[in-house]
Amino acid sequence: AGTGFVIDRNGYILTNNHVVQDATKIEVSFFGDDDETYEARVVGRDRLTDSALIELTERPDYELPEANFGDSDQMRAGDWVMAIGSPFGLDLTVTVGIVSAKGRSLGATPYDDFIQTDTPINPGNSGGPLINTQGEVVGINTAVMQMGQGLGFSLPVDLAKKLIPELKATGKVTRSWLGVSVQDITLVDKESLKLGVDQGSLVREVVVDSPAYKAG
Repeated sequence: AGTGFVIDRNGYILTNNHVVQDATKIEVSFFGDDDETYEARVVGRDRLTDSALIELTERPDYELPEANFGDSDQMRAGDWVMAIGSPFGLDLTVTVGIVSAKGRSLGATPYDDFIQTDTPINPGNSGGPLINTQGEVVGINTAVMQMGQGLGFSLPVDLAKKLIPELKATGKVTRSWLGVSVQDITLVDKESLKLGVDQGSLVREVVVDSPAYKAG
């Protein structure tokens, strides 16, 4: 079981890729619907950001409410947030906490850029919304760190918003490739390499036969 949230009244629902990637059948239930379920299909998936877009193929006889997107880039450490999901099958559980940090990488993909939160997130919360104090979705609850308590990670909604049109249109995300590895400039880098700038991106590696390599 997993969680998702409606982003379009036509029946589009955003969730995590790992919630639906091995599914042979998808059923969606809504709050207050007396255990009624509705079938859905996968519209598009993106493994690198663990995002998936599904669409209801059966519709309830009422208008679906849609979530409002917030601006995840404006979130700061210490901001209050809450998560809604079904941890361990406990439907519609609401938990509250704060943004602990931003820009976290778990080393899973090159696109790791998670919001870290101490809002309790457990199996079953995956794909559910992380919501700010204005009731806007700012993240998709995606991962936990099993060896530590209070360490949950959400995909920033600003990244997900960029993927939705392509997932709708083609079912996948196509990315360009430079072939370089970059990192932030540190004080050690500035002194050892005698750099004349304090901030920016430092190219650490150029991949052989990549577009960057061929461009010199």
